[in-house]
Amino acid sequence: KVSGASDDTARALAAAGGLGAGYEVLRTLGQGGMGVVYEAMDKALERRVAVKKMRDEIRLDERERARFLQEARIVAQLHHPNIVEIHTIVSEGDDLYLVFEYVEGHTIDQIIARKGRLTIPEAQWVLHGVAKALEYAHARAVVHRDLKPSNIMMEGDGLVKVMDFGIARQAKDALAKSTMTGTVAGTPQYMAPEQEEGVVRPESDVFSLGAMLYEMVTGTRPYPAPATTASKVNKRYQKASRLLADLPPELEKLIDDCLEPDPEKRPRTAAEFRKRLDALKPATPSPASKAA
Repeated sequence: KVSGASDDTARALAAAGGLGAGYEVLRTLGQGGMGVVYEAMDKALERRVAVKKMRDEIRLDERERARFLQEARIVAQLHHPNIVEIHTIVSEGDDLYLVFEYVEGHTIDQIIARKGRLTIPEAQWVLHGVAKALEYAHARAVVHRDLKPSNIMMEGDGLVKVMDFGIARQAKDALAKSTMTGTVAGTPQYMAPEQEEGVVRPESDVFSLGAMLYEMVTGTRPYPAPATTASKVNKRYQKASRLLADLPPELEKLIDDCLEPDPEKRPRTAAEFRKRLDALKPATPSPASKAA
């Protein structure tokens, strides 16, 4: 059974071989760069899951499909309260599905869009959780590579969950190759300059933390589109304190350090970022719960 008779796409997915036998598709959640996402019920385990049907550029290209599967298997080994877990991969014929933890809440970009910006305690709470997820992943040699507010979920109780570790970047790179753009795919507003040159390291995620912190407390991105590499290398962004007069100097210094174009000059680890962020003032669940 597929709820929502008008949802022809969900109906077709439920009828597909392989996935349809074990899952009841409930509704379409949305569509992103990787493919269409559905809410479904895992019949065997009787739990709600999210199912992502991968787009053609990944599933129909043998090399990209193999790369994606390898990346997904690595990420599926990450088990942390602040990381959305991958349950399984379903590969049936040409179709490829990613089945992962269903999270009920809102993405941080949705919360910013509704509120305009977050308070400093709210931003602390969110990024504390994100940094904890990164600490865990980096210790296992997994770099996220596509951190941005739309990849961070907050549940109603304030629990922060990071989505799409590593997988989103690999998927977007596959799409860039298929369209022959000759550029690195992704979200340049949050991407470290070295990453645009093909160099990925844990400090690249720290740059993204700084970009998100800036946006959360000011409501504005430090590098709006097109967010060129030259603008980042030359640090052509408006100081956060010019947008938020009562911004603590220590918080602005943390933002500036994270946005350093040279990764060697940034906080070297997510743990260092978290400790400096937490040192400003202890974050509590209450402001984050209100934000959600």
